[in-house]
Amino acid sequence: MTDPTRSGYGPRMDLEVRHLRTVVAVATHGSVTKAAAALGLAQPALSAQLARIERALGGPVFVREPRGVRPTPLGRLVLDRAATLLPAMDALHHDARRTATSGADPRELRLAVVGTALVAALARVLHDDDRRVALRSRWCAQDGADDVAGGAADALVAGMCADALPPVAPGVQWQRVGTDPLHALVAAGRPVAPDGTVDLAELADADWVAHPADDCGARCFAAACARAGFTPRSRGECEPAVALDLVRAGLAVALAPAAATHGRGVRALRIEGDPVRRATWVAWHASTPADVREAVLHAAREARRRPEVGTPRAV
Repeated sequence: MTDPTRSGYGPRMDLEVRHLRTVVAVATHGSVTKAAAALGLAQPALSAQLARIERALGGPVFVREPRGVRPTPLGRLVLDRAATLLPAMDALHHDARRTATSGADPRELRLAVVGTALVAALARVLHDDDRRVALRSRWCAQDGADDVAGGAADALVAGMCADALPPVAPGVQWQRVGTDPLHALVAAGRPVAPDGTVDLAELADADWVAHPADDCGARCFAAACARAGFTPRSRGECEPAVALDLVRAGLAVALAPAAATHGRGVRALRIEGDPVRRATWVAWHASTPADVREAVLHAAREARRRPEVGTPRAV
């Protein structure tokens, strides 16, 4: 009987999780060259690593063909087991990292929120899905992304100007959920068109109040006003509740997402042409388990469809 340690594919090293990720990357991209580019490695280095993996496993995991590679029976076995092992290891790493950094209960979803009117709707959807949620309100998207990168939050839901790109943080991945028009909030007693719409130019005489933000929303709003033929008069920035009080008193006009609710004394008007829009983004860490990602994405999508449970929020 042949001694496997003396054969060309005898075990020469212990198989590690990173080796499974390498095999999955090659299978996903269909070639060593494409996988090397995706992993940020030189093609010869990846080929050498793949050869070591095959020696550790005792046989080839891919058949090399002119147009790429295809898994061998051994390769299909490894990929099948990797589909179970890698998510489990990601979940272990995620839960260990969050417990080490904050001592948090791994069953609790820590959700950072920034600049969104969907907080109550998000919490309701997640509650209905039997998720315990701890909300963490942040002033700007960069702070929220840093929370996710550092393990202080499991995910982030952020509202940003539709023309803005999300901030960069180590290991943080973003997905855009959707884009919605911003409406003009006016005092309930202000004369308006029967259909509840307003031309932005009709608000040229208004004093505007805004919620503090770190994106390009203020510039994009000013540009929309310039296209409408005026420069907006600003009362400055303040918290959403204060902005609503000023609107309710007839002292200011504000912008708010269509999904927001505002209470008595305030009316939301759709601005003709939807010149100012806001995007909803979801972010998580690369190690965040798939079930957490899916839960937050589902909640964000559902929250946009359920404005009746949104919270008062001026932007």
